[in-house]
Amino acid sequence: VEPSMPATSDNDILVKFEEHLSRRALSSSTIVNYLADLRTFRRWAQQEISAEFSLLQVNQEHIRRYRHHLAHTLKRAASTINRHLMSLRKFFTFATGLGIIPADPTAGVALVQDNELPASKILTRAETEKLLQTAANGTRAGLVRRDVAILQLLLQTGLRISEVVDLQKDDLVFDNPGVCLQVAPGTAQFRKIPVSGELRKALSDYLQVRPQSATGSLFLSQDGRAISKRTVQRIISHCAKSAKLSGVSAQSIRRTFAVNLYAQTHDLELVSRRLGHQNTSITEQYLAPHTISAAKNNFAGQPAPVGRSATGTNIGVQLTTDIDRHF
Repeated sequence: VEPSMPATSDNDILVKFEEHLSRRALSSSTIVNYLADLRTFRRWAQQEISAEFSLLQVNQEHIRRYRHHLAHTLKRAASTINRHLMSLRKFFTFATGLGIIPADPTAGVALVQDNELPASKILTRAETEKLLQTAANGTRAGLVRRDVAILQLLLQTGLRISEVVDLQKDDLVFDNPGVCLQVAPGTAQFRKIPVSGELRKALSDYLQVRPQSATGSLFLSQDGRAISKRTVQRIISHCAKSAKLSGVSAQSIRRTFAVNLYAQTHDLELVSRRLGHQNTSITEQYLAPHTISAAKNNFAGQPAPVGRSATGTNIGVQLTTDIDRHF
């Protein structure tokens, strides 16, 4: 039985909610994510609705506006939007159960379906180069090589953010005739992905400065801990903003990889394997015809460019299309 409490400040309510989640034996990372989603929503509301906005004031229209903001302003993937909505739903179910608010404002606000979202932006060759150049010219000491490696990895493999975060150092396998990544071992999405020369260079450069750590995670923060999904999202957002690029997200990078690989190979099964899809019907839905046409116009027949940062680091985008021959 949950203890009752009078209406009080947002921080007091969030403390009670955290205690409630802890009693449910949820993992610490899950609890942190719930609370972070709530604080993100509150920051948005304080900017867009009222500087004094409180979680006690939320109504259904606020939830609908936030849903629209995530989908059409931030262009988040359906899975990301739905995670935010479910965090809000769990909190307001808790709050109504305690009588803190009279009704759940998330009731009647549907989760997002993939087919209702606008198609993700497809980055041009020039945009991908600009994104990488911005990362390579970064000023955050010790993090430039990591951020370049992460962006190269996303652009050249189409991995999900969760898969990037879960990569272990031992998943990078140096073997004849080349290098491959073992992605999502032990799951239905397990696959081996060959590593292109440019990506191999970016990863090797990063490994030279990777902090010493007890964890086996490939990508680490400055203090030697595994990075989070939010960190990867912030890297993408920061580099895109600095490069003055709009509509760039993890989802748009993944879709850019997919449509360009299909435009170069016309091999649906190959693209499906690379994306970790369960079947090609999912991949067909993922590859909208107009995005494939855009990829052909932007990339077909052009050599993979290689740039050089101000620090002398080679950067470029080089899709590895000689896939699965050795694996």
